[in-house]
Amino acid sequence: MQPYGPCKTFAGAISKTASPGEIDCLDSGGFGALTITKSITIDCQAGLGSALSSGTQGIVINALSTDVVTLRNLAVQGAGTTIGTNGINIISAKAVHLENVKINNYSSAGLVVGTSATVEVTLENVSIGDSQAGVVVSASSGTASVAMHHVNIANIVTDGIRANGNSSIVVRDSEISHYAVGVNETASGLLSLVLITGSTVTTTTTAAFQSINGGYIGVGSNTLSYNLSVCNLNGGLIYTDGNNIGWSNNTIGTTSAGTIPKV
Repeated sequence: MQPYGPCKTFAGAISKTASPGEIDCLDSGGFGALTITKSITIDCQAGLGSALSSGTQGIVINALSTDVVTLRNLAVQGAGTTIGTNGINIISAKAVHLENVKINNYSSAGLVVGTSATVEVTLENVSIGDSQAGVVVSASSGTASVAMHHVNIANIVTDGIRANGNSSIVVRDSEISHYAVGVNETASGLLSLVLITGSTVTTTTTAAFQSINGGYIGVGSNTLSYNLSVCNLNGGLIYTDGNNIGWSNNTIGTTSAGTIPKV
């Protein structure tokens, strides 16, 4: 890691790196859990770096509302005697970018966006697996905006994506598989919006899409298969454009408007 010469841990490197600096992995290895409080880029392109966090959180981002954090070519792993709690927990920042990041083995969620103010988060080529929940998003004020592209969320106990209050989530060209609920909008009277297009949602034990009061899910041009139910209206809104492909689903359920074919 540069510019001060090699460090053994991410925590050691970040303490020596001014904002907005960059930490680069010189080779592959496990460099420990990390709390980020400033603008920083961590890039492990030269050798895949891992943040190992048995029994705790992998990476906590608690930066200023003007700070931008980028994590690139990184594995966040909670495996160990006691698996980790959250993979990446975004508490505060202006923007967070995850690129080519793998998150696995967490007892709570792979990615938590739980802020008290507006934040923008992007996921590009990110995989999340073997965790209680995949991506959980909320904001107590402002809007937590999350854009996902080429994201794979698999082998999740509860929700692949959970949209709590004041969240805005856009999912494109992604895959969500093996979970209880694929996209679960749970805002309960607060604004929440999820748009999912061009993606595959498969193999649920409850529903591919579920929405309660206050939430909106838009479903367009997706492939939907092997779900116990595709749509579960629970007082919320689920709209489709009619261009989805569905087969081998137990039931389609009910949408607010639009149809999903059963093949």
